Parts: sequence; C-alpha cells; structure tokens
Amino acid sequence: MWSNTLKMKRFLSLFIAVVAFSSCQEDVKFNNPGFQGLKDDVFWRANDARAYVDASGKLSIEALTTYETVTLNTSSANVGTYVLGTTNINNSATYSSNLNDIELEYATIAVPGPTGSISLTNGGTGYSSGTAVATTGGTGSGLTVNTTVNASGVVTAVTIATRGSGYLAGDLITVAGGNVNCRIRVTNVQNSNGEIKITEYDQVNFTITGKFKFNAANSNGNPFGNPILNFQYGEFYKIPIYPSI
Repeated sequence: MWSNTLKMKRFLSLFIAVVAFSSCQEDVKFNNPGFQGLKDDVFWRANDARAYVDASGKLSIEALTTYETVTLNTSSANVGTYVLGTTNINNSATYSSNLNDIELEYATIAVPGPTGSISLTNGGTGYSSGTAVATTGGTGSGLTVNTTVNASGVVTAVTIATRGSGYLAGDLITVAGGNVNCRIRVTNVQNSNGEIKITEYDQVNFTITGKFKFNAANSNGNPFGNPILNFQYGEFYKIPIYPSI
C-alpha cells in the first residue's frame, strides 16, 4: 500500500513538472511577440520589432539587433501574400548592418538575373503545347518555357523550363511558335525575389502576424558583402503596431 502511494506521489510530481514545462514552452512559442528566420542558413532573431501602418494602409515592419535592421514593406496590412522583387516597389524587403565600420545594405530591388517567376499576359493564337519552347525579348537571354495549350491554340498556362540570365522584373517576353503573339512577363528574378505573407492583422490589439522569405541584392556595392542575401523560414508573431510618425 505504502509502495503504491509513493508511486502515485512520484507520478503526480512528474505530471506537474511536465505540465509546467509544457506551459513554459507554450509561452515562449505562442505568447511572446517575435521576429526570426534563417539568414544565409544561420538562425537569426531580432532583439526588438515593431510595425507601422500609415494613413494609406501601407505596412512597414522593422526588426533590429544591435547592429542589424530588417525591414519588410507591404502595400497593405490586410491578410494575404505580397510578392517581392517586382515592379511594385510598395512590396519590398531590406537588410542593413554596420559592424566594425563595415556597412552592408541589401534590398529586393530591380537587378538583372535568372528568371524567378513569370506570368502569362496574352495567350496568343495558333500554338501547340510544348516543352523548353524558346522565347525572345526582354533584357536577358536563354529563357525557355513549357506551354499548355487549349483546343483553340491559345496558351493557357506557362512554366519555366530554363531560367536564362540577365532578365529584369517587368520584362515582356514573346513565346516562339504559333502566330508569335503569346506574351509573358517576368515577375521577378532569382537575385531579388520572395514574399511576405500576412496571416493575421489584429485591429483590436493592434498586432501583425505572418511569414516571410526573400533573396535581396547587394545594394551599396560593398565588396565585403555577398552578392545576394537569403532569408528563409522567416516568421513574425504579434508584432505591435505603433502610430506612424
């Protein structure tokens, strides 16, 4: 009897300890505002983060360490996905650091590079479905695409087969074949792309939550910096929104 009672007390003590530990884990994971991600495959976490929404509804999130700043900008604070590196400069990401008098700056600006993503703007006529179809136009070369065509000879879908090089966001490209009138547009390039996904805009407690990832180009030409900075698996959780200055 005494043995069973002792076992029960030990079990209850262990159960309480597990519950307490789980509660601490929940607090760290879910209840604290935070901004973090992998910067060039190394874990990165901000010491402080705050957001601003201006009179037009544009959102800006600033995340800081002792010597680094990451800024995410979107055209709206509404829930949704905002693509970076396009001709829409309202959606952008920047990174800057100043350590040992070495200033590094990166941004999702317009830079030439391999095609990141494309969009179909005109399906054209007279086409047949194909793979690795050649293209012409734009600032670069070497882009080929895979096309899906309907019974009327109109291209209904297009994907990248070969990314090519030297393209810029916004380039208008013509797909070879058919009546040479199918047009696609370069959305962004691999050197400068990404997305910011807002999953919650709490207008009662004034916080913003979401995810992000991006490639940003070296924008100040500092030779000490890599040509491209990569952030992935980024998350921002319940970042407080402050009045815009």
